[in-house]
Amino acid sequence: MATTYDQTYEEPLANFGAELVQMIKGRDYHRVSDRFGYAMAYGRPLADAVASDIEHCLTSEGRSATVDQSHDARILVKYFKQPNDCNLFGLVECFLPLDQDGGELLADLIVTTKENKFYICLEDVSYAP
Repeated sequence: MATTYDQTYEEPLANFGAELVQMIKGRDYHRVSDRFGYAMAYGRPLADAVASDIEHCLTSEGRSATVDQSHDARILVKYFKQPNDCNLFGLVECFLPLDQDGGELLADLIVTTKENKFYICLEDVSYAP
């Protein structure tokens, strides 16, 4: 998703993270993929890839977790040293607490820049112990 420089400050990026968290909690993976795309889709339909990867995080290694609907997610905004050869600008880490498990679901939004244009994408979802 294309974004503006003004939306790369900490508060707007945290708001993108909060938006992503609400979509994941609502299991609205089509909105996630329409809004942010998904870097780890590897040719799979985007919404299906997001759903499948989240399900894998919640159930692999004997887990039987669900995303906790009642607790707030932790959202951290970080920035990469500029300039860099990878066009990486920022990272939004969204840690969603889980029910029936002490870990968290981690959803990463990555912010890239190229030729003074900025883009934000769902990079990955993973289990964070």
